[in-house]
Amino acid sequence: MKRLLFITWSMSYGYGTEKSLADIINRINTNEYMIDVLPLFKKSETNILNNKINILDSLIDYTSKNFNEKKALDYYYYLLANPNKFNRLIKNKYDCVIACNHNAPSYFASYIKNTPKIVWIRGDLSELDYNKVDVNSKEYNIIKQEFEMQKNVFKEFDNIVVISESVKKALFNLFGIHENVVKIPNSVDVQKILQLSDENVTGFDKASFVTLGRLDENKNQILLLKACKLLKKKTSNFNVYLLGDGENRELLQNYIDDNLLGDNVKILGFKNNPYPYVKNSVASVLTSFSEGFSLALAESVILNTPIISTDVGIAMELVHKYNCGNIINYDENELANVMYDYVLNFGNKKIINVSNEFDVNIELESTLSVIESAINSNSLKSKMQVLPYPVISIDYSELESYTIKNDDIYVLSVNKDNVKYEYLINYKSNNKKLIVFNNGAVAGGNVKVPVFQRHSWASNLKTSSIFVMDPTLYVADLAIGWGIGKNDNYYLENSSLILKTIINKMNINLENTIIYGTSAGGYLSIIMGIYLKGSRVVADNAQLDVTNWAFVQAVDNVVEFCFDNISMALKYPERFNVVDAFIKNNYVPKIYLHVNVYSNVDNKMQLVPFLQKLENLKNIDKYNDIEVFLHYEPLKGHDGLSQDEALNFIYSLLNVES
Repeated sequence: MKRLLFITWSMSYGYGTEKSLADIINRINTNEYMIDVLPLFKKSETNILNNKINILDSLIDYTSKNFNEKKALDYYYYLLANPNKFNRLIKNKYDCVIACNHNAPSYFASYIKNTPKIVWIRGDLSELDYNKVDVNSKEYNIIKQEFEMQKNVFKEFDNIVVISESVKKALFNLFGIHENVVKIPNSVDVQKILQLSDENVTGFDKASFVTLGRLDENKNQILLLKACKLLKKKTSNFNVYLLGDGENRELLQNYIDDNLLGDNVKILGFKNNPYPYVKNSVASVLTSFSEGFSLALAESVILNTPIISTDVGIAMELVHKYNCGNIINYDENELANVMYDYVLNFGNKKIINVSNEFDVNIELESTLSVIESAINSNSLKSKMQVLPYPVISIDYSELESYTIKNDDIYVLSVNKDNVKYEYLINYKSNNKKLIVFNNGAVAGGNVKVPVFQRHSWASNLKTSSIFVMDPTLYVADLAIGWGIGKNDNYYLENSSLILKTIINKMNINLENTIIYGTSAGGYLSIIMGIYLKGSRVVADNAQLDVTNWAFVQAVDNVVEFCFDNISMALKYPERFNVVDAFIKNNYVPKIYLHVNVYSNVDNKMQLVPFLQKLENLKNIDKYNDIEVFLHYEPLKGHDGLSQDEALNFIYSLLNVES
């Protein structure tokens, strides 16, 4: 079963984009998909999703007791600026993430790495056109910054879904994007709204107008009220119903009261069933400054009610296609005159014949097709492919009785406490020398299958070999994990002890075993050498103190995702510093440490502090020598020894002819 995450502004109300989105999500087959929805804001206890949909906690919950808006917004903007903090809130792994609009939903979705992503643009992109704003204004800089952010964020998505031709054109005109763009118009459950529209409502003895949507600045209902003030000078034979709620409700109500419009204009608030009001009105009015689609207009014409709208969303498309109303400018006189014509023709409603272009089943089918396309495309693009080796999976309880296969290269996967410890084994029955390889960083992360760096060396090695996968890389698709594990569960310790059992079953002495790795792999090898007492370690440009690694973000990622909190991480200094590990285990393995003195991150930030900390090392029962080999290779930097250099050195330690 595939798991989907939808990130949206809100799912509290049942109008507009929220309703359209809910109509689709509620129809997705939950036997095939597990669906989580993250509403960024919760402004009502109303739930328009069915009980099979898992609604995650909103980032801001306006309904919570003792709500502190400043504190809530500070937290919201903190998460917006800190992707790692946001990702810690996302507990599950998803097959696809769908941002249900541009702006913040797309920003947060882009933070979830190594997952197929779709952005579903359901709003008006023209709000990001900073060229329409005075270049000397403060607003210009704000909009330009938002434009630049959105431009960068769009690059993170596999597909972009637009809901109208106007949005598609804006996407190209503003951002130059035309590839992987799919148009899927918002849909309507026609039979349902026709049925719901039959509910009896009163107050339609006069020519009545209805407007649906949030009561906010963008919906611009004040223009409608100003037109009503002018219309009342000509006639009082009309009603106007505002269906919706929002921050401008008090302002609009004050305008109604101050201008004595209360007998004709009423704010009815949010209605679970707005369709009888639409059906019985002479026209639906939309005065918005911007709309990506405007589902209310599509529903209006389906209910045979004309539209009066500014040129937003699909308004112009509908009027041209179905001759179903009027497009107006932002002018109260023009709107009042158009409304007056409808009042004069009250009772002469004409038939609007709408095709099935808004069929909800068509949108559902198209939506699932885009999701599957993104998942399949991402799978093909994945840098990490399953290696061509057979896999044998066993439980940890079976390890003692398991016999290691010889003269065959295969992967042994040992499940311990629901964690997979994976080893690529090449056991040569006529050879009792062994090289163990640990991985360095995996460029870009995106780890979904075991990674065995240098696995191609196996068949040509003169010794047996085992390549070890660090399961920490599976935690949040980390690119580097240093074997840290998860909370109290130290993966590197577990992996080392499992490996010790495997080596014993191969009848190879640990004294004839070399553990090798570079960079993070060198760190893993040194710690592993503590648990495999008697083995020797060859570490090349290794990290010795993880907390002092130059790439701070990689360290932060490990702390963020491997521990529930910082205090938990601080309990285990031995997982982050090899000297602390020596002290914790009262043992120092034999180490051959290769360092390029021309690499600042290895020499000054790792080797020198390591040696200084060793000066204070006391009371270690078993202290094997550490030999340091200093290379001066200006062109290599952090890059380690070549294959021939590394193997020749290891062979010399194992007394194997090179």
